[in-house]
Amino acid sequence: MKTVAMVAVLSAAFGAGSLAGATNETKSVELGRIVVEASRVGRTAEELPMPVRVLDAKAIAESGARNLVDLLEKETSSLNLIRTGAGNPALAQVSLRGWGENGFGRVLVMVDGERLNFADMSAPLLSRIELGSISKVEILEGSGSVLYGDSASAGVINIVTEPDGYDEGGRVEVYGGSFETFGARASLHGGDREADTKYWVNSGWEHSNGYRANNGWQLWNLNGGMRKGWENGAYLRISASYNDSDSELPGYLSADEWKSHPGRTHSPCDWYRRTTYSLKTSLEGVVDESNKVRLDMLFSHSKMHTRSYYTGSYTDYDPGNFFAPTAVLYADDYRQNYDLYSYELTPQWINTIEFADWQNEFIAGASYRYDRLHGDNRDAYRAVPDFWGANGITSTKYAFDRQSMGYFAQDTLRFMECVALEAGGRYQRTFSENTQLVHSRRVDDTYAANAALLFTPTSGLKTFVKSSRFFRNPFLDENPFKDFRAQKILSPETGWTLDAGIDWTFLDEFQVWGDVFYTKTEHEILYDKFIWGNNINSPSDIVRKGFTLGAGWRRDKFAAANVAYTFVDAEFDGGVYDGKDVPMAAESTLAANTKVWLWDECFVFGGYRFLSSRRAYSDFANEGSRLAGHGVFHVGLQYEPSFAPLKGFKFGATINNLFDRRYADCAVRSAAKNEVYYPATGRSFMLSVSYEF
Repeated sequence: MKTVAMVAVLSAAFGAGSLAGATNETKSVELGRIVVEASRVGRTAEELPMPVRVLDAKAIAESGARNLVDLLEKETSSLNLIRTGAGNPALAQVSLRGWGENGFGRVLVMVDGERLNFADMSAPLLSRIELGSISKVEILEGSGSVLYGDSASAGVINIVTEPDGYDEGGRVEVYGGSFETFGARASLHGGDREADTKYWVNSGWEHSNGYRANNGWQLWNLNGGMRKGWENGAYLRISASYNDSDSELPGYLSADEWKSHPGRTHSPCDWYRRTTYSLKTSLEGVVDESNKVRLDMLFSHSKMHTRSYYTGSYTDYDPGNFFAPTAVLYADDYRQNYDLYSYELTPQWINTIEFADWQNEFIAGASYRYDRLHGDNRDAYRAVPDFWGANGITSTKYAFDRQSMGYFAQDTLRFMECVALEAGGRYQRTFSENTQLVHSRRVDDTYAANAALLFTPTSGLKTFVKSSRFFRNPFLDENPFKDFRAQKILSPETGWTLDAGIDWTFLDEFQVWGDVFYTKTEHEILYDKFIWGNNINSPSDIVRKGFTLGAGWRRDKFAAANVAYTFVDAEFDGGVYDGKDVPMAAESTLAANTKVWLWDECFVFGGYRFLSSRRAYSDFANEGSRLAGHGVFHVGLQYEPSFAPLKGFKFGATINNLFDRRYADCAVRSAAKNEVYYPATGRSFMLSVSYEF
């Protein structure tokens, strides 16, 4: 508690705040006006009975963030980012509300309504979205399983790239900084308001050598879309994307190594490459004043290649020399290649009826999804001397399939202009097959439900209480092993959440917000990272309870200051781990940001983020040492001249980890009963120049 209090004092002195969007909106005065597309029915943040944070284009531009990962980390307290590749955004994992271990499987990440979550145990590629292409980021905390099904147990993050208006224009940017990091972005957008058509194209490239040895990456992005609307409100939207992420994998270090030589690596030959492309179509038709129908269709293909190279030595017994102890040197070259195809079809019906002072909004739909993963593993092993004929190459082919059919409905009744009742449910049947398993098939019937009360007594103020039930199916490759053989498909994890909160914007400049939650899960899927294939359903229930508090103030072209604090107590409830902390779940997170305009064209900004200590991955029994907490500052400057010939240019400079704090992003409890660590990036800087036309 002393540490948290000290951090709070330092944050206030530094300037407090995190428009932390995370916890609020950029321009707090706009809380009730920004349409949240992730609501599926075009509601505003004020109309949703759950914590909603929206970062609009202005907030993103003023944040000084380098990429989406950087933005979420700086601007939120309820979200935590786990990085195993230091500053590589392609290797970052997002978690929410105390979901530390494999938390990325419980937060649904979407771009314009398209799922980024993979059906396998790979985290969503947050590097796939160029920061300059984002119109807004919507963060909805609490279960979204009724409307979205799988992967939304803890919340939903929706990134919107469609521009708000029809104006012709574009933007180009180049940037560079520490660790030989260079990049470029370009975007183009336009349209015709009278014809109700618009288009947008965004591209980006980034290269870096990384903070550590074998820590480089190269990213290519291209996405765009078009939208055609009609006078009655109907529209057609088509969007497509391409991403190629090449990453070197620096691996982990011992405690002594990361403290004294964090730039080292013991895996100089390991790498990971993922190529993804997708096509999404949304068609909405207007039947009459009360009824609309919508059809969303998605196709995506992801191709993955990875290599892990291990060398070492062990003692064996020479059968040709009376079994004398002998040192054996070995090398193991393991490669994995697979393709993942996903298809999704979601028809929906939206009905709105008004009578007297009452308004009823009803949405019903179905979601049909098919995922197929097929690939091969190749293992080349060589030992010297080879006593038992183990040297050679082995290969394995495999195929995973999943079909899911979900049916959902949600009704919202508003009356007295300030009260709304919401209730909804989803039923889903899932067929899964894995050709590698002893028991290769499984059929699961799952359901989700919610009920909520929303009270908005005045504009800018909302209070709510909500109860939700959720579920998550295991990843396609999330299977338990026995005797080096995959056994079965795990049971879905299920649970429920109770939320209550308040969000109040007043005097056009101030905003305060807070929410409390209690979550309990059953059959939660745990993963031991150092015992290969050890995926299990938890023998205990897991309880997560906590709260978020925040406050913000902004006066445009003068100053802004915001702060948000999140507390989470995540523990096993019953069973062999009763009372033990959930691995990688931080108890306290504080995000604070401030900015001050030196004059109308130039402002300086700074921020502080504190994360408390955590248990290492796989340390379910809490036997090891804790990963130490840390606090990191960042500062920066933006200058946007308004005089010719520099009008349209913007210059930026940012320094992250200002005081070069040495800490680890993540730790794992190894099979040898000690902790290994993934070092975080040290102090780094970035300079950027952009031109908007």
